Amino acid sequence: MRLKKWHKKILIAIAVITMLAFSILCLYYGESRYYLMGRTLYPIYKEFNDFSSKHIVAGAPILDTIVYCDYYTWWDVDNWERGHSNTPELGFYDSLDPRILKEHSRLANEYGIDVFKIEYVPSLDESIINGILKTDLGNTRVCLMYDSLIRFLDLVKGPPPYDFNDPEIYNTFIDDMNHIADVYFSNPNYFNINGRPVLWIYITREMRGNWKSAINTARQNMNSKGFDVYLVGDHVFWDYNYDGIELFDAISLYHAYTGRPQNTPDFADRLKILYLVWKIVVQSVGKDFIPGALPAYDDTCLANERNCTLPLSGSGEDFNYMLRIVSSYLDTVNCDESLNQVTIATFNENQEGSAIEPSLEWGYDRIKQIPLVFGEE
Repeated sequence: MRLKKWHKKILIAIAVITMLAFSILCLYYGESRYYLMGRTLYPIYKEFNDFSSKHIVAGAPILDTIVYCDYYTWWDVDNWERGHSNTPELGFYDSLDPRILKEHSRLANEYGIDVFKIEYVPSLDESIINGILKTDLGNTRVCLMYDSLIRFLDLVKGPPPYDFNDPEIYNTFIDDMNHIADVYFSNPNYFNINGRPVLWIYITREMRGNWKSAINTARQNMNSKGFDVYLVGDHVFWDYNYDGIELFDAISLYHAYTGRPQNTPDFADRLKILYLVWKIVVQSVGKDFIPGALPAYDDTCLANERNCTLPLSGSGEDFNYMLRIVSSYLDTVNCDESLNQVTIATFNENQEGSAIEPSLEWGYDRIKQIPLVFGEE
């Protein structure tokens, strides 16, 4: 009789634990897909963070913020013919044209872009080395964003996630990191924070298997070459996957528009909860948090080769509003507490319609918002 009672208690305990685990799982996936908690918290959050006005506001500029902006060096006739969502005021240019590079440098200096964050895979070496790195950039510098998605697609590894237990993926990554250190870090145009060259790695949140060993090995190799790299992991996303963030100096993102929750006109407001949670977690492990902004998104020009996302249209007022939201999540840099960091996607991704580069469609409306919020220097 006593044994049966214990059996019942054990079964009840198992049932309770199972139901609790199932409930937590449902809440987790429900939040990531439908944003239920975020919607509930909005009224409370807005009481402490008033971003109600979407009119352009030129508040006191934040002068100590490093502004990164994603930059692409692969523009040529073939890529323009592949598709474009807008027309730059400079026309359908070639990324190696000195006239274009000079004008991009002028725009960056005038509108407060401190760093061109350049998409990198080894096949782009020529366009980077013989183009933007040879340009007089004034106060602007460059750093690389290692595009693991394109790199591993080129290896015919398919879409992410990427398994670093695959020797080809692991060894390719290590070789590429060594190459970046050898070729780029000593260039006078390369950006560093207190002598530490800054390197971003795209979609680290999609790395699996032995990827942590690869990150540690890459860092050790760079140290042996004399470079104490400041490594930024692209981890921030709606799945709230914090695994491995302790390996990096900073945690950030490219942009979160194409992921869950699905797209609505309230995208800028949705970032409030996403960034609030990520900043708390990232700071709790002693790392820097770098929030990001996206002025717009429209990849429908590539509809013949991929499933497109519902366009995000953005006026100057919309972008100003998003930048002000983002500015409330700035985080001081651990190795230089006089600095904050923010990233903007993008300067000239004209196929996905996210560029701030002046265009025939929006003129200077996007780029001129940056100094209004973050200052010109």
